[in-house]
Formats: sequence, C-alpha cells, structure tokens
Amino acid sequence: MSRKRIGTTFHETFALNLPAIALVLRVCDEHDGEVTPEVIRSETNLGPNYVKSMPMYARGAGLIDLGSYKLTPFGHDVVRHDPNIMRMETLWLMHYYLSAPHGPGPTFWSALVCSVVRIGQSLRRADISAAITKHLQDSAQKTLTSRTVDSTATAFLGSYAKSDALGRLGVLEAREDGQGLYEVRQPEAPPVWVIGSALCDYWDAVSNGASELLMKDLGRQDGFAGVFFMGPGMLGTFLSELQTAGVLAIKRDAPPFVVTRLWQDPAELRKCLYA
Repeated sequence: MSRKRIGTTFHETFALNLPAIALVLRVCDEHDGEVTPEVIRSETNLGPNYVKSMPMYARGAGLIDLGSYKLTPFGHDVVRHDPNIMRMETLWLMHYYLSAPHGPGPTFWSALVCSVVRIGQSLRRADISAAITKHLQDSAQKTLTSRTVDSTATAFLGSYAKSDALGRLGVLEAREDGQGLYEVRQPEAPPVWVIGSALCDYWDAVSNGASELLMKDLGRQDGFAGVFFMGPGMLGTFLSELQTAGVLAIKRDAPPFVVTRLWQDPAELRKCLYA
C-alpha cells in the first residue's frame, strides 16, 4: 500500500497557500515541467522559502508529480478549469491527496486527519505536536527537535484554518479569544465526483488489481471514509449515488456488502469533476 510521498519537514515552516500554489502550477504548466526553483522565483513574486515549500505542497496535494515539476492529470485539470484554485472540488481533492494513507502527502498528515482531528473536539498546537511526535516514534522515523515538530504542527493547523489555504472546507476554526484553540467542525459534504475521483485513486492503491472491495473496508476511519470525516451512512449515500451514475455496483443482498468497480479509466471520473 505504501507509495512515494513527501517528507515531514517539507513545509519550510509555512502553511499551505493557495495563491502561491496557483502561481507554481502556472509556471510549471507554461514550461511543461521543465523548470527550476530559480525559474519559478524569477517568474513569480514568491520568496526563496516559498519556492521550496509550495511545490512540495503541490506534490503532496496531488497536483505535481513527485520528484519533478510536471503536472499530474489532476494538476492539468486544475490549471484548465480552476486556475485560481477557488472551487470546492479542487480543495477537497487536494485535502484527499494530502491525507490519503498511501500518499503522496506526508505520513503524519494522514495520521492526524484519520486519528486526531475529530468532529466536535478542540485542539491546540501542543496536541498536534504530541501526535506528530508519537507518529514519528511509532513509524520508526527519525526524531525531530521540538522546535521542528511545533513548526510542523503550526503549518498543519494553518493549512486548515486560513482562508487562503483549505479553510473554506470548514474543518478547523480558530477560536476568536486568541487562546490558540481550534474547534473541529463538521464540514459540508464534498461533491459526489470528488468522492468518485478519490475512490478511483484509493482503489488503485489498496486493491492489488481486484475489481471488488468490501464496503466495511472502505468505511474504516483510518482509511477512505476517515479521510473525508464520513461515517458509514454518509459513505453509503455517496456510493449509492455513484452506483446510479454507473461508476460502481453495490451488492447488498447479504453481508458482507461488496463494492464492484465499473470504471475502466480514471479519466472517466475526472472528466465529471468540473462538468
């Protein structure tokens, strides 16, 4: 299930920034990926650390291929249909790629989304820092200084709380009393074709080529459903909508319920994303 992914300290202490990522995508697209950090800096107003961190965010968010500056199919779709990165479809899929258990986002990001960020709870930076430290220890990754862990926690929180980041998803809201407390909200449900596109990627990563998966496995909180803060009921509703659209079939005559993929090419689902 493991695939290549970005590392823990990719962020250079900055939160995700949508306008900066949009600039990076534009330059990468115009040069067909044949760029360097120097080229990006010369053709944008981004500072030297942003030129390092924002392409990494774009890679973790599924917009740029790992190890290069070439746009992914999703990245090409964004440049074509949502160049300023304003649409909820784009924001939700960026969140999905950053949070998917198999990558390309950093491993701690998935661990936080699926195990720590829980609807109705309050979080402080110290809570996120402690969870990152535990994750790194449990996964036998190298130990980081408390300063580095704290900056990573700050970047994560800012990426979901700031309006020029993923704040419009409505997952985190900073308390107005300035006490450094963040409330975890129930976000609005993502568009159904976000779920369809994400499911296609997730399926390829976990199924080993199988045409069927158990619905209960898709509903795991440390897996697909958890990434979207969904319970079994909401997941079932989305899958039923995708069945009506002819994307998949659900066998519900007797447990365990089985989901069968009917799509042949991921492009079939992506073309519906911005339709």
